[in-house]
Amino acid sequence: MAGPALGRSRAIDHLRNLVILGLILFHTARLFDTEPWHIKDAGRYAAADVLIGVFNIGQMPLLFFLAGITAMHSLAAREAGRYVRERLQRLGLPLVAGILLVVPPQVYVERLAAGLDGRASPIDLAPGTGFLDFYPGFFDCCYPAANFSWHHLWFLAYLLVYALVLLPVFVIARRPGPRALLERAGARVAAAGPAALLAPGLPVLLGGWFALSPALGAAAERHCRLLLIIAAVATALAVTAWMTGALPVPVLRRSLRVAGEWATILGLLGWAGRRLAAPIPGLSDVTRFAFPFYIVHQTVIVVSGYLLLGWSGQPLVKYLVIVLVSGLVSWGLARALAATALTRLLFGIKSERPGMTPGRSQTSRSI
Repeated sequence: MAGPALGRSRAIDHLRNLVILGLILFHTARLFDTEPWHIKDAGRYAAADVLIGVFNIGQMPLLFFLAGITAMHSLAAREAGRYVRERLQRLGLPLVAGILLVVPPQVYVERLAAGLDGRASPIDLAPGTGFLDFYPGFFDCCYPAANFSWHHLWFLAYLLVYALVLLPVFVIARRPGPRALLERAGARVAAAGPAALLAPGLPVLLGGWFALSPALGAAAERHCRLLLIIAAVATALAVTAWMTGALPVPVLRRSLRVAGEWATILGLLGWAGRRLAAPIPGLSDVTRFAFPFYIVHQTVIVVSGYLLLGWSGQPLVKYLVIVLVSGLVSWGLARALAATALTRLLFGIKSERPGMTPGRSQTSRSI
């Protein structure tokens, strides 16, 4: 049993790594889409809207779902009190550190981009204002009317709240009676086929159920091709409806989105179980640095966009260059943050244990 369990844990790590790395593609596209953001290119492009729409369907719900799986696995190896302390240290402290250290440069760059159209908070700094001069004003609340914000770190705050609020449910679910009931329920849902797996619900909670029911994981692997086809069709229809207003009835638009979200989540989980369970050079190495990569990546994109948007008139060239620069700089910063005890503490990074190899799963330490 240890082998399959390790393979599932490794597959979850690898899938999470891919999703977090994919955020570079997503947030760089926000520089070019038609919606307001922190900083914008002079042009607006439908291709960016399509990319944003596709990523929006399953990206963050999948991360929340994986967090539910991770929470349930974590509770298998530690008591509830230790789990709470670790969540506060691994999520709460990085949230505070990120708000104080990582978000202010984003807001500062927004304020430097005087007169640039499309900014979510079009407030300009006086000419010649340096970052240290700006920093005390960062605490003027609240964005977008003022400066103070958590920006992309909202995910950490939500994840921390879900982890603590759902803790009693997860603890009860691990007891023999409730666990057996959930395993039987999971087996029945799996036997009903992939359509039954598309029911909407809270991703973190259902991620915990998924972790307790091997039958659900096996069903997702068995039906992953069909689920991914459903995901592609539902996502295409949902994005088309969003961009064109073709479905004026809200419940129909929401139904398409729900189908796309859950087919994406379960299809990718099944695909990961089949394709990502073995050590993968390069991708396995990302696991330890995925969390700090997430924390810094959007600030790097905003700063890179500010510096590079005027460099070329070709939007695709600018997009690809900013993706490359932001990915490399974010990776370098993530590794640098893991280099000292203080930065590891502030940004939720565990020290690498002696003998830990890149292929070994570290699911219990990830977000």
